[in-house]
Amino acid sequence: MKRNMGWEDLRLFLAVAKAGGLSGAAEKTGVSAATLGRRVSSLEKSLNVRLVEREARGYQLTAEGRDLLLHLEDMDQAARSIATWRESGRVRRRIRISAGGWTSRLLIDNIAGFWSPGSDWVPEFLTDLRNRDVARRQIDIGVRNGRPKQAWLAGQKVGHVEHAAYRARVVPSGGEPGWIGLVEEEAHFPTGLWLKENHGEEVDITVNNATLALSLVRKGYARMLLPTFVGDAYPDLLRITDPVESLTTERWLVMHQDERHEPAVRHAVSALAKMLKQNPLLSPGP
Repeated sequence: MKRNMGWEDLRLFLAVAKAGGLSGAAEKTGVSAATLGRRVSSLEKSLNVRLVEREARGYQLTAEGRDLLLHLEDMDQAARSIATWRESGRVRRRIRISAGGWTSRLLIDNIAGFWSPGSDWVPEFLTDLRNRDVARRQIDIGVRNGRPKQAWLAGQKVGHVEHAAYRARVVPSGGEPGWIGLVEEEAHFPTGLWLKENHGEEVDITVNNATLALSLVRKGYARMLLPTFVGDAYPDLLRITDPVESLTTERWLVMHQDERHEPAVRHAVSALAKMLKQNPLLSPGP
């Protein structure tokens, strides 16, 4: 017997056995009678037993065929139960979405714009300093700042991201606040390098994650470079520069070529793209 016997041959034999012949099974399964005959013969060779007697009026099961049919009916019932369970909506694909800190927050704040509990997929948001690998299937969708270069990746452009400097509209007495600088890994990001080059001597407070700085800026203790979809969302913040042209990047949704047409991934990409193309802002909250 072959070690890896396929369920498809067994399923087609079950259809032939129940129909009593090839024509009835062909009508039921949509598989041609000739193909069904070949699959039954292949299964017999795999099992090394004769399963049917081929007669002019149809197929008659041998004793071995009847024994196999009993087992297959149990398997068929289990398969039907699994299908019913899946169709009930309890099984939905979890789509892993990777993005930077600000963009992840943007997605979460605007989740109603691209997902609902009735969707055929559920989101898993991943944010850290690593560029998680779509090619290795570590994630399903990556929000990235450029077109994917690898042939096995697909991408859809959904807009661009601008950065500008902000401060609080009301600042504590004592003069213009200093700047917030970035340290550790984010110091080497384009935003960190721009801050160091243009305002390095004016930095008072440093953080290793730009998202930590927002409350300090809003309280008037510092100025900070922020994505405009963040800074423009807060009425208590004032944009004090034009967008920095050298820091403007494209925004792309990136996915694996082999996965892009999978229904849940396709639905997620379509919904995310529609929302992001509207240039949403963060939800400012309290």
